Amino acid sequence: MPMRNLAEQLIRSRRSVRAFRPDPVPRDDLEAMLTLARYAPSNANMQPWLVEVVAGATRDRLSEALVSAMTEGRYSIDFHNSDEMYTDSHSQRREAMGERLYEALGIARDDTEGRNAWYLDNLRFFGAPHAVLLFMSPKANERMANDVGMYGQTLMLAMAAHGVSSCPQAILGFFADTVREVLGVPADNRLLFGISFGYADDASPVNNIDMPRVPLSESTRWHDYPVNRRSAS
Repeated sequence: MPMRNLAEQLIRSRRSVRAFRPDPVPRDDLEAMLTLARYAPSNANMQPWLVEVVAGATRDRLSEALVSAMTEGRYSIDFHNSDEMYTDSHSQRREAMGERLYEALGIARDDTEGRNAWYLDNLRFFGAPHAVLLFMSPKANERMANDVGMYGQTLMLAMAAHGVSSCPQAILGFFADTVREVLGVPADNRLLFGISFGYADDASPVNNIDMPRVPLSESTRWHDYPVNRRSAS
């Protein structure tokens, strides 16, 4: 298969999975994925990501601590978060995604209890047996977060290539102090987000949602780029 087709297949196969089987990912396989992810680009080759991998009893302790922190309202966010950063189109896409998600889960709009339970499931890593938490150094800012984001995408593509499913979770970054405490991470290391991963439960309807992408016309402007077509070969 041509390289172009392999790349397209890999990129299209990566999706956010929100229901996992409990089967663990072998350590050797994960080390291979993490080794591959090291080739993510970064400014001046700084490679600023600091990766914490959790499994087993540590994963369970962290999940319990996260649920408790959220239930008690103990949020601790290293990077500013506000709905004010979203444009109208961003908000509309978020709402459309939520509607598809809750419809697949069978949770009605007025089912507050059901929605809260699902929200807490985020902090249980959607049943995934493992997670990685992506930190940055104490002086890191939003610009360096670009590099960590590219690392995260590269890691998830490496996982997809190995048949492992994943879900990036911004919500894990809302409880940075809790994560630091459970994992013994230095107090000044800054948490950006986490990724739950494992093997997808393909029988779950939440994993069979078609999440659309906006057309290029909504996100891309062209400046003096010539209009031509690849000749047939």
